[in-house]
Amino acid sequence: MKVSIIIPVYKGESTIVKTLDSLTRQSVAFSELLIFNDGSPDNSAIIISEYLKKKNISNSKLINHKKPLGLAAIYNEGMKLSKSEFVVTLHQDVILMRNSLERLIKPFEKNNPRIVASYHVVLHPVAVWNKYNFWQKVFFSRLVNRKFYGLDGKFDCFRKSAVERVGYFDSIHFRTAGEDGEMISKLKKIGVLVATESRIIHLHQNDNNFSVKDVVKKQGQYSEAQGVMLRHGVIKSPKQIVSAFFREFLLLSLLIPYVRIISVCLIVLYSLSYTGRAIKKEWKNPRVVILPFLNIALLFVSLYFSARGFINGKQKI
Repeated sequence: MKVSIIIPVYKGESTIVKTLDSLTRQSVAFSELLIFNDGSPDNSAIIISEYLKKKNISNSKLINHKKPLGLAAIYNEGMKLSKSEFVVTLHQDVILMRNSLERLIKPFEKNNPRIVASYHVVLHPVAVWNKYNFWQKVFFSRLVNRKFYGLDGKFDCFRKSAVERVGYFDSIHFRTAGEDGEMISKLKKIGVLVATESRIIHLHQNDNNFSVKDVVKKQGQYSEAQGVMLRHGVIKSPKQIVSAFFREFLLLSLLIPYVRIISVCLIVLYSLSYTGRAIKKEWKNPRVVILPFLNIALLFVSLYFSARGFINGKQKI
């Protein structure tokens, strides 16, 4: 199979070499590598350029953008430039197992035209989490030692003709989040998405400067995308709505007289448990004291940005 790899990069200097190393050690070969430096203000472009020269990777290309365009726009550009029918999206902060690519593309070897995409399982080892700074530990504490199956762009394979058929990723309404959910809803209408045992480790950005402002921004980013998806009918079933907006429901339930006491209890429980692992790990750190209050504040952040996303109909953060 001919497979093209697309890697969007923004502030990826701390992880991109590890990602590329794991990609070049795969048990099966890829036919094309397209890396997009999406206006990174750091040294990502220099690091990538030197890496490609040093490793002498054939059929590789680095495309530099002066200003960030966002994930959806990069995916579309990569799809249009790629020369293969099967295109894999790979994030800049992902470590692949040696057989990850082999497992990811295996469903397409059956030559079943109904299969339009395949996706991975992402791992969050505690060993990786332990290397984060305090605020990164706080934000990612809920993910530790858990694995998730899903099509989210981190390491997924798409049948290019299927993506073309549904009109590519929505780069008008989504910039850095939500584009994956919108694409899933479109692809499900024309074909089958296959879960694989292609395992990856999501490093996240190894940034010692990650602060409480970044925690708020990340939460706002995801919530705004969910609001946009609700506005455009991507999120529509009761189960999807409850799963996506449970934080908002916790706050709004305070307005219901007979439910208010229960809501207060649930919010208190949420504030203590949501970052429980970080509290347990960092209990000597004086900043731990503010975590329950931060978790409550993030409920209001979610409510504000999900409402903004729904009203504006665009994910902008």
